[in-house]
Amino acid sequence: MNTTKRIVRVSSFHPYSRIFGLHPYSRIFGAIPFLIVSSSILVSLTSSMVLLLSFTLYGVKVDTPLLMAAFVLTFAVYNLDKVIMQKEDVINDPDRLKFFMGRERTWIVISVVSLTLSVVLGATEGLGVLLTLLLPLAVYAGYSIGLPFMPRLKEIPVVKNVVLVATWALVPTLLPNLSKLGPVGEKGMLLSILVFYFIFTKIMVNSILFDLRDVKGDGESGVRTLPVVLGVKRVRRLLLLLNSTLFLWITVCWLLGSFSQYLPILAASTLYGFWYIHFFTREPGQKRILVDLLVDGEWIPLALVIALVHVSSWSF
Repeated sequence: MNTTKRIVRVSSFHPYSRIFGLHPYSRIFGAIPFLIVSSSILVSLTSSMVLLLSFTLYGVKVDTPLLMAAFVLTFAVYNLDKVIMQKEDVINDPDRLKFFMGRERTWIVISVVSLTLSVVLGATEGLGVLLTLLLPLAVYAGYSIGLPFMPRLKEIPVVKNVVLVATWALVPTLLPNLSKLGPVGEKGMLLSILVFYFIFTKIMVNSILFDLRDVKGDGESGVRTLPVVLGVKRVRRLLLLLNSTLFLWITVCWLLGSFSQYLPILAASTLYGFWYIHFFTREPGQKRILVDLLVDGEWIPLALVIALVHVSSWSF
């Protein structure tokens, strides 16, 4: 039996019962968030919510097919990564590895179908939209698989985070500008810079937190992420500094009169960022599902509340 299968089979770790303090007979309730996280449903929904937030901040009509395209594309990319790149998960997340092991072909088929659906949805919006949607797939090839004569981006500290995060921030920044339902207009460049910076900074903080969570497995696998290179204390200071720049961003938006009705909500999101940075840097490598739910999951209420405020303003 190979090392991967042996470690997975002997694992007695039940993340849902351990994290939520459930009785073994009640694991079914804790298994729901485990399933949502492990199957990439949460991160895919988060991708749609980031795009919804972008449309709302721009003040243009939401393009529902693009939200669907963002969901299925993210679902395809993340599940392909989990199937293909299982080495780190042996240490970082053996339960998730067990979730995919023996079902690789099924998940590859599901991912290919999802990718095809995203291509179809993107193609109906035009070539620019399609190419923008497929940008994360191209970056994924360089991130996890590697390109000819180049190391995997995943193995290059800082570059990995910047390239990957910039890609996931650029897509929701560009799509509202390219959508047939509502071009951004004359102030598009300034709004795009503001939208991009907020999304980029939030995702960058989250990305580094996820690396911090996986520091043990990445270190033993030879993947030199920022937490592996810098250590927990320095990474914590870096995260706090990055999150602090969002207060400067909010001040700039207030002076420019941009996103005025949303600034209190965005400020609350920034304060929440300080809380989860403090919470998850105290015990790196622990609370795996909570990191997903409380960090990635933040985008869901954030986007929905801002969209609700936007809709409520129509009656005035």
